[in-house]
Amino acid sequence: MLVIIFIIALFAAFIYAYNEIQIDMDKIVNYNPKTTSVILDYEGNKIANIMEGKHRLYAKYDEIPGFLIEALVAIEDTRFFEHDGVNPDAIIRAAVRNFKAGRKVEGGSTVTQQLVKKILLSPKKSYTRKLKEAILSVKVENELTKEEILERYLNVISFGSGYYGVKTAAKGFFHKNLDEITIKEAAMLVGLPNAPSKFNPIRHLDRALKRANTIL
Repeated sequence: MLVIIFIIALFAAFIYAYNEIQIDMDKIVNYNPKTTSVILDYEGNKIANIMEGKHRLYAKYDEIPGFLIEALVAIEDTRFFEHDGVNPDAIIRAAVRNFKAGRKVEGGSTVTQQLVKKILLSPKKSYTRKLKEAILSVKVENELTKEEILERYLNVISFGSGYYGVKTAAKGFFHKNLDEITIKEAAMLVGLPNAPSKFNPIRHLDRALKRANTIL
């Protein structure tokens, strides 16, 4: 009975918070980051990048290879196309693994939750922030398609070395457009946001390849 009462109370609290929370969703729904201007010479060769703050080349969803999307879902959020913003199975699994290890070895956040955290919330860790993150993720899933969520996620995240967005990272690390990268390079790219310095393919190629093989 106590368990049932607790679950009902938790559900009621979630519904109340869902209706009461007020955060500017427009920052995600109409995501429009500042992007880098690329200066070319008369032959089309790049002369310089001009940016205000972060170096970001924006990629539309249609520009992103399908195998890169599959790699991202495989390593970050296997049920991305099934859940509604939050994956209870992943949260429980991560909690059990972290408890057994005595430290954080796995996260339970979905791609949608990571997007919400990057754009709308502070990096400060707390139970209140996690609750807001979950609620806002459900709201985002009601506003955007899965493809729109993935587009925003792959453009907002840092890949290390000052590269923001997957298009910038492909250019920076491999000197290629997104439609030119290989499956192995795509796996290396989606493996970077977890620990950009650790898996940097220029500085730590062996680690980057090992993680890419795990993703593949």
